[in-house]
Amino acid sequence: MTASKLQTERTAFVVKAGDDHIGGPLRVGDGEIIVKISSGDTGGAYTVFEGHTPPLAGPPLHIHYDQDESWYIVSGHYRFEVDGETIVAGPGDTVFAPRGSRHTFQNIGKETGTTITTVVPGGLDLFFQEVSAAGPQGSAPDMTAVLPLFDKYNLRLVGPPLAERDRGR
Repeated sequence: MTASKLQTERTAFVVKAGDDHIGGPLRVGDGEIIVKISSGDTGGAYTVFEGHTPPLAGPPLHIHYDQDESWYIVSGHYRFEVDGETIVAGPGDTVFAPRGSRHTFQNIGKETGTTITTVVPGGLDLFFQEVSAAGPQGSAPDMTAVLPLFDKYNLRLVGPPLAERDRGR
């Protein structure tokens, strides 16, 4: 089963440490996402993925109109921005961004950081699969292919990553 197909009958499973549930890690920007529980596994109810973010990296400022998102920080130190509020979080902390909020994050540590992200309802994993496929492995995705995906998944890109914004100050 691919993650793009939603299951109607669900069964228990385990995804071992270091493994993913959809056939490989996804390259998204400078980071990597490992899907642990796909939208297909939950009938679209939610998705869970492990994120690995290099130092000073993170996504651009964006909005999910249909999904709540939370991050459990496994390792590293992060700066989040949610609706203009700065939140600093480290190992063991959890950060929540409600649907409709403008949010982003940045790994502010010196080592690659790891998060466990839960998105309700699911579907963000499908977006990441398409973003990852939009460019050659190991390089930035083709933005002309990525921008229409924001509309497709009811997301909106509203600003640059924090590192890029910081350089402009």
